[in-house]
Amino acid sequence: MTISNHIRVVSIFKAGSMQDAASHVPSPSNRIHHDGPSTIWASQVLTILLVSSFIFILFPAFDLAVSRFFARGYAFPLSDNSLLLAIRDLNRRATIYLLASMIGLTFLYAINPHRLRHLPPHKSFFVLLTFLLGPFLTVQALKHLIGRARPRSLIEFGGSAEFTPLWQVAGHCNRNCSFPSGEAATAAASLAVIVFFPKKWRISALTIMVPVALFTAFNRVMFGAHFLSDVVIAWGLMLCLMIWLWQRIATHAERIDAAIARLGRRFHG
Repeated sequence: MTISNHIRVVSIFKAGSMQDAASHVPSPSNRIHHDGPSTIWASQVLTILLVSSFIFILFPAFDLAVSRFFARGYAFPLSDNSLLLAIRDLNRRATIYLLASMIGLTFLYAINPHRLRHLPPHKSFFVLLTFLLGPFLTVQALKHLIGRARPRSLIEFGGSAEFTPLWQVAGHCNRNCSFPSGEAATAAASLAVIVFFPKKWRISALTIMVPVALFTAFNRVMFGAHFLSDVVIAWGLMLCLMIWLWQRIATHAERIDAAIARLGRRFHG
């Protein structure tokens, strides 16, 4: 998945403001117009996901070759690199701060919706649901179901587990398995905050955010913690989820915002 593909996806989120969402709610024709671009982009991202899966299944040795590139004997020396470890730690901390911020914004909007009208809660709701349905549910379920061992656990790298191709149910690990990459999925999910940016800044923001998120995700490959396919598929799954989810949340944006405001009035007096 190239950076250009991710930048193009930003057009889906151009219905990000309450005014944009409202223009898609009233009439069936508007709703079809809203669904159209999202459906097109979802199809393209899904196609990329399927093609990527097919390539990794057809050429499973490619995963091992990429992992071997970062290995020295049985070790992955970059896993001890202080800078890369700091980047990983920053990503994990940033996720906590981001989710806490989204919850906080929703709470503040409920208390004073007029003051925070430019930060409507349907956007926070979108970010929170992206993480909940993506890294926290889908990814963890697939890890448990597939049971793919991590590169550093393989016989080829001094471990005891056998290599298994992408999507093959293996059961070679009991917990915290390799496929798909949770941290790569988290890095991809962080792009959901793009809906908070003004339309004119979104492409510029993505040109910075996407490379940073990609490097953070690829970090895990250099550590021997994940195969390249674990990262690529995690990103594909998250992009499909975000497109599907935003299409629905944007359609009901006004209802979501109004419900949060009513809830705030009820408990705040």
